[in-house]
Amino acid sequence: MASRILIVDDDQDICALVKAYLERSEFEVAVAYDGPMAKSLVDRSDFDLLLLDVMLPGQSGLDLCREFRATSNVPIILLTAMGQLADKVAGLELGADDYIVKPFEPRELLARARAAVRRRPSDAPETGGNGNFVLDGMKVDMTARSVTSPAGEAVSLTFAEFELLGLLLANANATLPRAQILQAVFGRNAGLYDRSVDVLMSRLKRKLAKAGVTLNIESVRSVGYMLVGQVTRC
Repeated sequence: MASRILIVDDDQDICALVKAYLERSEFEVAVAYDGPMAKSLVDRSDFDLLLLDVMLPGQSGLDLCREFRATSNVPIILLTAMGQLADKVAGLELGADDYIVKPFEPRELLARARAAVRRRPSDAPETGGNGNFVLDGMKVDMTARSVTSPAGEAVSLTFAEFELLGLLLANANATLPRAQILQAVFGRNAGLYDRSVDVLMSRLKRKLAKAGVTLNIESVRSVGYMLVGQVTRC
């Protein structure tokens, strides 16, 4: 079954071009030109990926991202204008999985879309794969993509957050270079000012801390990150 993508952008010409390009690559694509239209489509259908333009009339893409993330873990890629660094960081803090800068090459968008719905690059460090992890009472089921707190409560993570957690657990007590994390989780190469990994790491730690789980993550200067702890794989 083809993956379903929703494009939310008020530029109808861009929507038409991107829709046609993605459909040629065997995606099913729907289009919305503003927030109310997007929410109506999301309420009626299940999507595998949302492409949200930040600069929408009325309700911004950041506002939509916040609303969608409150009820769904569907991957979200923000479409941002060149130089909108604050919007990129804000979007990642709100739960977006990735962003792409306008104007963009259709091939880059296609690569990002494929990575968002199938994040298993062959040259990435070991991913969580199937099976279970246990760390300080937290249980992570990679097959069911579920996380259970030490108190036995379900912990809701976004797609990117879960991918990062699985990556850290599978490579516990080993240094993961930032570029490799970016490739494994986001499916893309690192940019000079790319803060995606740092923002996602902070977001994951905060969310797990609220569930009673402390991730002991060391920052290896100029290299990357390391999860320190006794991880059991079963």
